[in-house]
Amino acid sequence: MEDIENLPKELQISPRCLIALTGLNIETNQFHAYVWKSFSRGQPNDLNALRFINLPLDHPYSKAKAKHSSHYEWYQVKGIIKRHWMKKHLEELPAVVIVFFDLENNDPNWSEKVKECARRVELVRSNLISRATKIVVTLLQTHPINEIGGDINAGARIQELSESCQINVKNIYLLQKSEFMLSSVKRLEAELFGMAYNYYHNAAKRVKAHKSNLTKANQQLLYVRHDFKIAFFDELKQDSTLALKQYRQAYNNLVELKMSDAYLLELKVVAGFINFKICQIAFQMHGWDAISQFQRHIEIFKNVVGIPELAYEHEAWLSKQYEIFGKLFEEAIQFNFQASISRHPGLYFYEAGSHTINRRTLAMRLCSINTVSNISKSFPLPPPSLNQSLNLRSAVRVGAGSQLESLSDSTSPDDYDKLPEFFGQRPWWNAGQTLDTADLMKEREGIMALQAKEALVDHSELIIPLFAQASLYFERYGAKRMRSYPTYYIAEEFFCKGKFESALDHYSKIVDDFRRSSWAPLFASVCHRMYQCATLLGKNSLVIPTAMELLSNFSVLSYTEKEKIHELIFSTSNLSALGFDSDSAEIIDLTNLKSCVEVKAQFTKASFTVDEPVKLMVFLKSFTSFPLRFNGISVRLNHEALQGASIAQKSCASTDFALNSTGPTTTLSTSVCKWDQIFDLMPDEHLRAVVFTLDPSTLGSAVQVETIELGLTYANQIFHLRWFPSVALSTSENHPLPVIACNYITRLEEIKYHIADGFAKSSSSSSIVDEEDVILNANLTPLWEFFNNQLSAELLPKASNLEMSLRHTPPVLCNEKYAILCQILNTEAGDITDLTISAMLAGGGVNDATLEPTSTSLDAPQRLGSVAVGQMAGQNLNPASLSGDELFSHAFIASNISQGVDFVCPIFVHCPKVAGDRSLRVDAHYNLLTHFPTPGVKVLSWRSNGSISLLSSDNNTEASSGPTLTRCVQSKRVQLSVTPPFEITSRLLSLNHEPITTVVTGKSFILEVSLTNCSPWPISVENSLLNLSPGVRFKSTCDPLPGIVPLDPYESMTEVQVLVVPENSSGEELPNLGQYIVNWRRRRPQSRQDPIFPKSPLTTSSFNLPGCGFATLPYTVQLNIPPFGLLHAPFTISYTLENKTTLPQELNVQLQSTESFVFCGVRLTSLRLLPNSSRKLDFTLLPLRPGYLQLPRLSLWSGSKTALNEHELLPAIDGSWIQDEIPKHHPLKQLRSHIFIMPNREGTLTNA
Repeated sequence: MEDIENLPKELQISPRCLIALTGLNIETNQFHAYVWKSFSRGQPNDLNALRFINLPLDHPYSKAKAKHSSHYEWYQVKGIIKRHWMKKHLEELPAVVIVFFDLENNDPNWSEKVKECARRVELVRSNLISRATKIVVTLLQTHPINEIGGDINAGARIQELSESCQINVKNIYLLQKSEFMLSSVKRLEAELFGMAYNYYHNAAKRVKAHKSNLTKANQQLLYVRHDFKIAFFDELKQDSTLALKQYRQAYNNLVELKMSDAYLLELKVVAGFINFKICQIAFQMHGWDAISQFQRHIEIFKNVVGIPELAYEHEAWLSKQYEIFGKLFEEAIQFNFQASISRHPGLYFYEAGSHTINRRTLAMRLCSINTVSNISKSFPLPPPSLNQSLNLRSAVRVGAGSQLESLSDSTSPDDYDKLPEFFGQRPWWNAGQTLDTADLMKEREGIMALQAKEALVDHSELIIPLFAQASLYFERYGAKRMRSYPTYYIAEEFFCKGKFESALDHYSKIVDDFRRSSWAPLFASVCHRMYQCATLLGKNSLVIPTAMELLSNFSVLSYTEKEKIHELIFSTSNLSALGFDSDSAEIIDLTNLKSCVEVKAQFTKASFTVDEPVKLMVFLKSFTSFPLRFNGISVRLNHEALQGASIAQKSCASTDFALNSTGPTTTLSTSVCKWDQIFDLMPDEHLRAVVFTLDPSTLGSAVQVETIELGLTYANQIFHLRWFPSVALSTSENHPLPVIACNYITRLEEIKYHIADGFAKSSSSSSIVDEEDVILNANLTPLWEFFNNQLSAELLPKASNLEMSLRHTPPVLCNEKYAILCQILNTEAGDITDLTISAMLAGGGVNDATLEPTSTSLDAPQRLGSVAVGQMAGQNLNPASLSGDELFSHAFIASNISQGVDFVCPIFVHCPKVAGDRSLRVDAHYNLLTHFPTPGVKVLSWRSNGSISLLSSDNNTEASSGPTLTRCVQSKRVQLSVTPPFEITSRLLSLNHEPITTVVTGKSFILEVSLTNCSPWPISVENSLLNLSPGVRFKSTCDPLPGIVPLDPYESMTEVQVLVVPENSSGEELPNLGQYIVNWRRRRPQSRQDPIFPKSPLTTSSFNLPGCGFATLPYTVQLNIPPFGLLHAPFTISYTLENKTTLPQELNVQLQSTESFVFCGVRLTSLRLLPNSSRKLDFTLLPLRPGYLQLPRLSLWSGSKTALNEHELLPAIDGSWIQDEIPKHHPLKQLRSHIFIMPNREGTLTNA
């Protein structure tokens, strides 16, 4: 077993050329110590791959044995690999020996020193006799050579030294003490590597020469030995490729051997060595080849067991092979080999641990190991289905009396601990021995000694580290499901060793994985082990949950074991006087466990009003064949309650947590409703129903079930078994639902209703019977899968019977104070008090004003508007203030309103200029005397045959049954559509009423504003105001409206004002001309006027006027023309050009001809206007036709006279230009362009 369990250190290290340094006194000579440090600096990535050792001069090196004849016909092979052969070449027999000697070039005692050096070399040579080791002499010098000229006798002296030492002059080196000595050492190392390479190359050649004389018929083992040696020498000379080739050849020769029991162990050991070398080198070159080689290696030897009595050795060998390869895989990953979830070291460590378990199983059968530990007697190991086992061919134990004491007196047990000469051989065998020549008595005693030694092995110490490594890699590479199995085996080993705390820790890591899986036996085994560990450690908080799971029908534990557990947990001796509310109660969470008891909770409705009882049903289901006894049941509720509210339910204790709020103070309250009587949950009982009746006045606005707890007494201590139903894991979630009838769900809900309602009514599917214990025969078997949790309910105010109506005249017009009449009629059963009306404005509909892309959450209140409740609040409503607080308004209306009395309250809504949809909610809050239900609890049993029995009923008669003042709310919501009251259009006109876009400073222009009524209601415009921007003024005065202007729906009014921009205005344009302000109010027809409605207040709306561009011209043009003309009668028109600048202006003037006139005058001319001077141009026109005719068009420009073309005329025609082109093209839009030509009466009569 020594060769199986321990891989030789010589095999694990990376082989390096062995170089021996001798002649260094490193303890007393500092220079020698520095030289030794330079050679042994230990660079891991040294390319020369040399290993240095410091030896004394007289060190006795390994002697060579007498060589046999080169022919192997009569050679008897004793083994394959000698135990000390690798160590000899790695640590004892150097390839090169360096003899260091202190000798200066100018030493006066040169001759004596040379003789001393030759003596030392001869001493080393004599110790290396018959060895091919190379000897090198290195002279140590502390004084540098003179750089100028040097030593002219140095060459002769070196030759003299070479002859005296009988060493080639090339093998003599100098090493001087200087700052460059390290570089010299590196160059010397390169030379030494070359010598060592030749040494090992020649050694491999010698082995190959021996191999060539072999024949496979008789010396098959020698083929393996020689190939291994050649490969090892190739590794020493750092030729990994050739070494890998030779190792593979040695392995192939080995597997071709006939594997008999005589040397089977040796073959497997040597095969493991060679496989290790192949995988180690392959991982450095191509990692996947290493994995393939190992798979082949295992496939060849996995069924080669050997001696049946020592079959456990085969499992030990397999385990070690997997472990060794796993470690090689680890090293390869550190050198950037890429592992994956299907290929990583954890798989091999896991297999190693599994084979170690098989080894222990076989050892227990073969080595008389009856018990592993005292714990195994009380708690047996897992069943064979949970552990791996190996079926051996015929392996049996030697005999019942085959103990170590029966060994012969001539044989000592220590004789079997001695290591043989060759790896893998039996200690009691002689080298080269076969089965035919074996001593049967000695063979039997050897086997018994090995079995006795195996019986003392602590296999758990071998198994735990292997599975720990496997679990680590499974976790690292994401195989978390596989991680559970090695963790399980680790826990099993700790359990067998009696380390229950460690075992419990490992079981706890995997129990959740097995609980969620579909492998019930694994989960049952783990859970049972946890129960055993918790019992032995006295951890009652863990004993109970594991026991609850083991007692479940989902557990595959035997009935006998379940009966023992039930007797321990639920025995009558556990009953004590401790109450359900004992302060020492310990909480145990069973939410996600596969417990033998499941609970579900359900409110009978999703919402309740404060004047009806809140019914909460809790269902308990037993999943075991044993009766279960509990101390009581409690339900913890979370709800909101107003601060200071009284809790009328005596069986509910609450804890309040205050919340900070700017409004009415509320608290988070926790109430516990319980039934603290001892009860038994029987196996023949299908389920147990507990119905709690809660007082709605203590629950605020909402209630939710937080936990459900059952009381249990164990070891004189109270335990509360707790479930969180909101996150509970149902035992049936992974199972298909049973087939049910079409009306099953409907009938089940009806029965639940009757259970909660107290069996006041009956239906076709259930009936009240007269039996003593059965109060309802439902004729329906309850299926647990169809009982669902409904854990929350909403507490609504009492349903209001108050009649409330909202009267108004839509739509709402922007910026008006819109009136809505809220009429309230008391139709309640009694008087109402403290009536308060509140109104809240919000966005609503598709055209919500707050949903525009340009709006933000900050300006939403300003865009929506404001609301005011009551006449006084409406008068104080400020349209200019649009803060978020004005979206809500409330007012106290009356302290008492009798039954049948009505009341009217106005509500005013003001919306800004943003149109869209609004939503107005109006709430009427008032108090009313109400009677609340009495809290209580009742317990029922629902059996499999459908019969339901009432087991207990407890009502809280101490709770007050008098009327309680209740707050009620009646709400109305109305959709409001907000539209603008007017549609405004405005434009700029010249004095000829032609549209313009730009005005000239100092010239009058017209502003025309049209206002259209867009509402379906008549509107009265009482006055208007034109608020002009700075830089614009009226031509004379502003003409006011003649009076109130009524506008019917979609009727328009137009207002015209003459404006002017002063000549001294600066800039290029006006953003807007100002604002148009209109004061208006609704004008309702008398037929639809409601006298209750207040008169519409005066509303002011303002509109922004358009902007325009303006320019200052260097000259002006005035036209003098008669008011009309006569056909065929000439008339004169005059254009007066005036230069308003201090510079002369060069202008070109052209009058274009038309078909309607013939004119007389200069058609195209150039003129110069002096500063502040004018020029008059006269043209005589002759009309050719009557009517309203266009005058010949006048064009002005500066520059060349021929530069004018049609493109340049366009700006002057349409009146648009750029500022830089104004001197070139003067717009003539302000001038008169047409004249009316009347027929000439005299000409007409003369022609007649």
